[in-house]
Amino acid sequence: MGSGSRIDHQHHLVATTAAGLTIEAPAERVDLMPEGQRELIDQALAIQARWEANNGRASLEEAMEYWGLRDRLRLEHDLWNGHGLIEDAEREDVQDQDSPGFPPRATEPPADIPVQRAAAQQVLDEVAAEHSAAAALQVQARDRWPDEREVSFVEDFEAFRQVHDAAWDRELRGEEAVPYLLEDATGGLGAREGGRGFGVEIEFVTDGDYDDQAEALRAIGRDLHEAGLARDSRQHGYHSQAAAGYTDAPNAWRLEDDCTVAGEIVSPILYDEPQTWQNLATVCEIVRRHGGGASERTGGHVHVGLHDYDHDVANHTRLMQMYDHYEDVLFRLAANRIAPDSAHRGTEWCEPNFVPTGGYRSLSEVQRNGHGLAVNLSAAHGRRSDHGEFRLWDGSVDPAVIQTQINLSLGMVNAAVRGSAAQTRRGERMPLGRHRQDWGPDHRLSVGELETNSLHFRQFADEIFHRRAQMQQAASLYAVTRWQQPEYQGW
Repeated sequence: MGSGSRIDHQHHLVATTAAGLTIEAPAERVDLMPEGQRELIDQALAIQARWEANNGRASLEEAMEYWGLRDRLRLEHDLWNGHGLIEDAEREDVQDQDSPGFPPRATEPPADIPVQRAAAQQVLDEVAAEHSAAAALQVQARDRWPDEREVSFVEDFEAFRQVHDAAWDRELRGEEAVPYLLEDATGGLGAREGGRGFGVEIEFVTDGDYDDQAEALRAIGRDLHEAGLARDSRQHGYHSQAAAGYTDAPNAWRLEDDCTVAGEIVSPILYDEPQTWQNLATVCEIVRRHGGGASERTGGHVHVGLHDYDHDVANHTRLMQMYDHYEDVLFRLAANRIAPDSAHRGTEWCEPNFVPTGGYRSLSEVQRNGHGLAVNLSAAHGRRSDHGEFRLWDGSVDPAVIQTQINLSLGMVNAAVRGSAAQTRRGERMPLGRHRQDWGPDHRLSVGELETNSLHFRQFADEIFHRRAQMQQAASLYAVTRWQQPEYQGW
């Protein structure tokens, strides 16, 4: 019997744990502690031993590793029927007055616990398998990041300025300022093989009164269905796509109700393929054809798979620390460029996240980044089905803008799991409104001022992208947006 097997007998089972402990118990669907659990315990004990040898002091990396182990071991708390390793350890820690606050020890399970009270074998095997797969994917993400990038906007300001000025020229000529890519649009970040899935929610408003809106919605639903993008022509209830279960079928776009706007269109799970971008362009064209568009009320939400984040809280911490550092840049890029003064819709439904200075200690802390915040990580459970939701983006029916928002979201998620040390990240964090306070809304920048003013964006682009196409697309969007107000509520 190897680790991970599950046994159904009508007899007794005698089993030996990784530590040599023998347990005998009646076996109706008996489960054994897998080797992976023992390894987690050994890792936690090894970290604690290093802390003891260093007079209780730990580095940030050690602390993050330890709390990540604790979070994974908490799964055992739910599966050991009150005999969880963490629960026992924390009881001991409370009693230990000589070293208050010292991290609790992961202890051996008591010898009298029956085998059937051990962690459910099948569940823990799945957790171990997902952890191994996630670790392999993280290595893959690091290996795919090249030693040399195609362009660096930090090192080559002139390359950035040329893209910036060209986008402005296209805008003034009435052309599309932001390029739309149909082939390899994400540089592999959203590839079906080796990348991660993503999805979008496109909120829109329509012209005219209630009757006009109703007619527009019927026409949009009909055209989506006739184009083969939706399975029917009706407007479904709010979040019905989530209730029905997500799929990657190309005909699974769905028109839904949203009480704050005329409606929203929810995509299936998408990957970076030409059909995806053709379908996105068709969806936007159908909405525009019937008088739909973005306004000061519409939001655009991008969902990105976190299948390789596992229970490693350090991944989530890196993602949110990146958001925190570049918050002002992100809200500029998120703003509706066709709104008056290119103003963001406000933060009533996407309030800036609070990110603890020392990072998160558990997935439960990560999940407090909930639905009303700029980045929603409430679906972070350490499973392959995890995803994050970037809610800060304003609504748009321009497929190039939506594609850029997707690329920015994918780039951040990938950089965090890649273990980006943020070598390009310099200076203090820039909270929402910082640049607007420094420069003002109507200030005309000289070339020298543009170099200074754009540094935070250029650092951000260098950190999340290495391909020229994605960097040029993001820089084009940056060129036609504006720094936003510092208020944290609806504007």
